[in-house]
Amino acid sequence: MKPREMSGEECEDLLAKSMVGRLGLSADNRPYVVPMSYVYAGGVILLHSGLRGRKLDMVNENPRVAFEVDFVERGRWKSVIVFGEARLSTDAEAKERLFDIFTKSEMGGHGGKQFSREEMEKMPMVIWEIEIEEMTGREGVW
Repeated sequence: MKPREMSGEECEDLLAKSMVGRLGLSADNRPYVVPMSYVYAGGVILLHSGLRGRKLDMVNENPRVAFEVDFVERGRWKSVIVFGEARLSTDAEAKERLFDIFTKSEMGGHGGKQFSREEMEKMPMVIWEIEIEEMTGREGVW
């Protein structure tokens, strides 16, 4: 089967069902790709990371990112790539939104543990929101 373009609905379905994707960043003329757990909700990809590291250094220099998810089973494959701009936040509202979506998703987020607002405010993490500007998907058979 020759690879075919997936519809927007099919792409969103794969984004909604997957739990791990690959975040692509670029700074100083150097690419960087890292796997990350995520949730997809309302046209936005939500991730979280620590407060320091290569990802943050790079996204602060260049907030334009790509994010890829794929699925392979018995020789059939699907792949979706999205492009957008990452917005970063450390505020309690962003953390609360992320954890609410994580705990309601199939991932269960941190064992399904509920956190108080005070606990979330103290968590040393950055919430990433990637609003999708462009999305492409393909599927095929090996």
